[in-house]
Amino acid sequence: MINPFPATESRAARAALSLLALAVATAGTIWLVDLSGAVAWARAAQRHWHPHGYALILFFLLAVPIGTLLHTPSAVAAGLPVRRVWATVGGLLGYGVLVAAVAWAVAPLAPAYVGGGRRDPSGLYPAWLVCVLLSVAVLACAGGLFVRPTRREDPLDFRPPSARRRAGSAARTDRAVEPRRRISGALFTTAVLGWVIGTPLLVLLLLKGLAGWAVG
Repeated sequence: MINPFPATESRAARAALSLLALAVATAGTIWLVDLSGAVAWARAAQRHWHPHGYALILFFLLAVPIGTLLHTPSAVAAGLPVRRVWATVGGLLGYGVLVAAVAWAVAPLAPAYVGGGRRDPSGLYPAWLVCVLLSVAVLACAGGLFVRPTRREDPLDFRPPSARRRAGSAARTDRAVEPRRRISGALFTTAVLGWVIGTPLLVLLLLKGLAGWAVG
């Protein structure tokens, strides 16, 4: 199906929804972090995951459904496959729980507070979580979980790209191909890059932690 909204309006609405999703997820995270002081099990979880790890995990678990929910109405209007996306959201929440379990296991190897030195290993733990959780959460807030159709270009159209865009926007005759992918390319790329960068950080954290445990 073809997006019924003008490209500029669609981009502006998407940007506004993305900022709103980030704001709501951030406010919810701050509220839950503050609330943890009054709940014994949450306070214990915050101590174990460390304040930065606890906040990053909460933000991920909030941002993925909130961002997807806010972008769903415009995605429905544009004819995008919404059921697949919500199935992906369920998978991502399970992924977040698995990462949280790994973070729980390695948390004792990381310092509770991040130092300011360049070679300070205390930053490895939050940096790993930023790579594997925060990047995906921000993508969800930006509506990046929705699989968008690709446009079929006419091989005999030799007009400049700007002229083709103007003609397509005015006539609204762009032909779209229904996507067959189960997840968006943006999500796949973000997840792969997150682990490509995050895995060495996790390995370094494990090595430094084990080395400190052996010395101590």
